[in-house]
Amino acid sequence: MSDLDIFIDESGDVGSNSEFYLITLALHDQAYPVMQQASRLSERLAHIGLAPDMAVHSGPIVRKEEDWHAADLTTRRRVFFAMFDFVRHCGISYKTFAVRKSECADRFALRGRLANEMGMFLRDNLSFFQGFDKVIVYYDNGQALVTDLINTVLCAYLSRVDVRKIVPRDYRLSQAADMLCTIELMGQKADRSCLSRSEEVFFGSRRSLVKSYLRPMERLSFRET
Repeated sequence: MSDLDIFIDESGDVGSNSEFYLITLALHDQAYPVMQQASRLSERLAHIGLAPDMAVHSGPIVRKEEDWHAADLTTRRRVFFAMFDFVRHCGISYKTFAVRKSECADRFALRGRLANEMGMFLRDNLSFFQGFDKVIVYYDNGQALVTDLINTVLCAYLSRVDVRKIVPRDYRLSQAADMLCTIELMGQKADRSCLSRSEEVFFGSRRSLVKSYLRPMERLSFRET
């Protein structure tokens, strides 16, 4: 047997600054290294003219924020697709829990719903997780809600769990979880016709978003046992 990596990322917050709250688990069997795919990604970033070891954070690329505020659309799309190509070929699967916050009375109801959905997922697929020697969970402790769910739900269902606090820029698979979570958020927003102007410009159209990203991502969705 081998160890299972679970890289966790979230989108949204427990306050009023976002309509959706998503948590994504990116699952990676350590028996299948990703060094070759990571090296190819670094080469593509260097070819674009960027540092080969730069961290790729998807949300700012889409919204033209932070380090990407002066980058042109073509460059941002090339970087985003290079990262997406890594995600598709590094052998991971994923599961996203998505909640529209208006459906929850308060943050406690939000936490309860996420805990219930995550618990059901782990319970229904317990045989899969028990097939590994150890489960290693990677998270940056960015939000207390996610840290709480890791400690109270994930660790409760799974034995032999090692939880590690990380810096996402040090792990390509953490950046992969970030991208999966970002694209899932785009899908939620597109379904309700509430993509922002910058998001619409980046993806071109809902059809393009579905064809180029959402549909290919379906093949990575964790197949429940």
